[in-house]
Amino acid sequence: MSRFLTFKTAGLSFAADFDDVLRIIAAADTEISPAPGFPPYMPGTAAIEGEAVPVIDTAKRFGIGDKVTGERSCCILSRLDPSSGMSGRYEVCAVLVDEITGIIEADRLSPPPALNSDSYARYMKGTIIMENITYYVISPELLASS
Repeated sequence: MSRFLTFKTAGLSFAADFDDVLRIIAAADTEISPAPGFPPYMPGTAAIEGEAVPVIDTAKRFGIGDKVTGERSCCILSRLDPSSGMSGRYEVCAVLVDEITGIIEADRLSPPPALNSDSYARYMKGTIIMENITYYVISPELLASS
């Protein structure tokens, strides 16, 4: 049985595998410094424990909003697989979300929806359906890749 951290962005439910989550930081406590040349879904970097960590705005990345908003927004500090496209540059990224909603456990993931390459499903490891809620399980590596 695997554990997942659940969160919302633009009213949609998502999840992150606990194996990928290093820490949760309130967005209000995180200063994001703009970085030249970053794509629009990456507003910049945050200084976390003396390291410049890239920040990914899930609303922009998924194309479901202009930016993450809300007084409960936070950054999920996620580990990046060394074999990912970010290898050599970053070991972690901060995933900016509207709010953390809880923890769930699941035996297995269902495949992500088979949609076109423009959908946010291309950033997913799979889905979990629990109590009539579909959670889209993110992949930090896919979020961070170009």
